[in-house]
Formats: sequence, structure tokens, C-alpha cells
Amino acid sequence: MAEVKLEKLRKEFGGQVAVEGLDLTIADQEFLTLVGPSGCGKSTTLRMICGLEKASSGEVFFDDQPVTHLPANKRDVSMVFQSYALYPHKTVGQNIGFSLKMLRVPRSEIEQRVRETAAALGIEELLERKPKQLSGGQRQRVALGRAIIREAGAFLLDEPLSNLDAQLRVDMRGELKRLHGELMRTFIYVTHDQVEAMTMSDRIAVMSKGVLQQCGTPDEIYGRPVNTFVAAFMGSPAMNFLDGELAATDGVLRFASPAWSQQLDGESRRQAEAADPQAVVLGVRPEDVLIGDRADRTGRQAVVEVCEPMGADVLVTLGLGASRIRSRVPAPFHLRPGETVAVSISSERIHLFDAETGQSFHSPAIPVTPPAFVEPRDDEAQTRD
Repeated sequence: MAEVKLEKLRKEFGGQVAVEGLDLTIADQEFLTLVGPSGCGKSTTLRMICGLEKASSGEVFFDDQPVTHLPANKRDVSMVFQSYALYPHKTVGQNIGFSLKMLRVPRSEIEQRVRETAAALGIEELLERKPKQLSGGQRQRVALGRAIIREAGAFLLDEPLSNLDAQLRVDMRGELKRLHGELMRTFIYVTHDQVEAMTMSDRIAVMSKGVLQQCGTPDEIYGRPVNTFVAAFMGSPAMNFLDGELAATDGVLRFASPAWSQQLDGESRRQAEAADPQAVVLGVRPEDVLIGDRADRTGRQAVVEVCEPMGADVLVTLGLGASRIRSRVPAPFHLRPGETVAVSISSERIHLFDAETGQSFHSPAIPVTPPAFVEPRDDEAQTRD
């Protein structure tokens, strides 16, 4: 399978639209993540790709061949579910090899491929155990093993890490990236966790209320969000937003609000002049809110309200009159709630959005088709993760 292509894909449940007019192309060997809040249509999209849900309209193509009419067992895909879906009465080895048994693969070949798959996942010593004897992380590896043993053209993963604790999720993220690099197959991954999406994906497709909002690389999604939804959803903590207006005085263009006044220069000024707006929303990432010694001399004073230590960083909530913004600063941070601190924002690091539509002034068209894939050399494939 060279690629997965979705054209005008739509799904309706009892008059409620779950996915609306989805156009998206996933390249062969790409790791693409569908991300968004609960109910945004990402899992429904995945189930339409694999054939577990019938599309209300639109088409699914595998390598330019229409498969919308084919049942799930006729599509060259393998699914990993959130619930693991292991057979409790079968051993780990039997669970991993079950799909090959159904395909009537010779027993000797099944045993060999089960051993190879288990070795790749580091679970060789678990082959004779039953699922109830395994930890959550071990069960997840078995579910992955059952999927990858089929050598399908695409692997579809529906929130496979959501049942794991925080440390196991971090470990399994690295494991999935390693597997993707080794298997060189198409991975389509669904999650509501934007950290998972940012750390694992070649590209991210952000969805809201069944509609694709933006598709791009992690850097594009984080650095150039097309609207306030993407800007707020992608990033932890979320982007700060301040409502205000643009005003020009003596050739100087400024963003002005009761909480903040900011001169616009460079790219931010070009965006504002091109859009010619009045009411706008200024967005800035917490790491781009500079405070204390890092703030420039033109900054204003803000009141420290909350400090949240995060190890290497501290999240500081600042009061600017009736508004609140958050800053991410290097630890240690010694000021206490109630004390004042200088704060500034670089004009080159702000985002401007239309107050009515929420659209960014520099929004490009949604890039639904990936760049051409270049086959890596053998030495590059070893370090792909």
C-alpha cells in the first residue's frame, strides 16, 4: 500500500454529523496522528478507514484503489484498540499468532513469526502467560504484536496508550516510534493527548466537531496555528489570548487592550496590515512571555498569582488587571504570589487572530497532501526515531 486517501468522507449517526467532508492523504510509511478533543470524529475516521464503520458518503482509497465497499477483513490494515481486546483464555503466543492461524499459515511459520515479533517487543519471556498475568504495559505490547505480525500495509492505532500510567506512556511512545522506523509501514494514530501527537508524528491532523482544522508537521501546527482552536489545543499549557483592537498612531501600529499594549513590528505588522482588522485576538505562547531579568525595559508590571514548579521549568500565572496570562520560565523562580514582576512579549513571537472568526492572519490553506516521501538509506533508517 503506497498511501491512504480520504475524499469528502462523511459519517452521520441518527442525524448527528460525526465527520464532515474530510479530505486527507496519508503517505506510504508516514506516521500521521489524528488529534482532537473527545467527540471530534477522530476515532470514527479511523474506523471508516479500517472498515468497521460504513461511511455515509465519500471515499477511502488505498494506493488509489477504492476500498469503501470492502469489509474490514478485506482491507490491508491492522488495528490496535484502546481496550487491547486480548483473548483471556489464550496465551500471549496464541494471541499474537491468532490472525495467522485464521489465515491458515503453517504452524511452524506461525511459531517462528511469533518468536520474532515477541523479540522485537521484548516480551519473549511472556509467551506462555495469560493476559490476566500481565501488566498494562505488557498487555499493550501483546496487542501491538498481534497487529504487526500480519505485516499489513497500514497500522491503525486508536488511543492505545490511554490506559497506561504516565511513565509507561512515555516509554511506549518511544517504542512506537522505534517500531515505525523498523517496520517502515504507514501508521495512523488517534489520540486526544497533544503531547503524544507532537512527539511521535511526521504530521498531525487536528480535528474539531468532525471538521479538519489543520494538517501539518508538529513544528507547523505549534508555530503557525491556523486558528484559535488549534492554538489553544496544541500546547501545554495552552496559548495565552488577549482581546483587543489595532490602532495606528503616527505610523506606529499597536495592539491595545485594557490588559496589554504592544507595538507590532516585522511579520506581526505585515499580517495585521494585510488583514486590515479592527477587533483582534493576540496570542502568545507561555514560553514567549518574558518576566523578571528576561523582560525588556519597555515591559509593564504584573502581579504573580500562582507558581507551579515543573522540575526544570516553573509555570507562573500573572495578573494584568482583570486578565491573566501564564509564563513558562526556567527554574528556580523565587518570587511569591502577591509580588510584582516586569513582563514583556517579543513582537516577533505573537500570533494575531480575527476576533470574529478565530482565523489567523497568516493562515495558509490546509495542507492535506503530504510531501513526497524519500526512501531513507539503511544508516538513516536505524536512527529514524
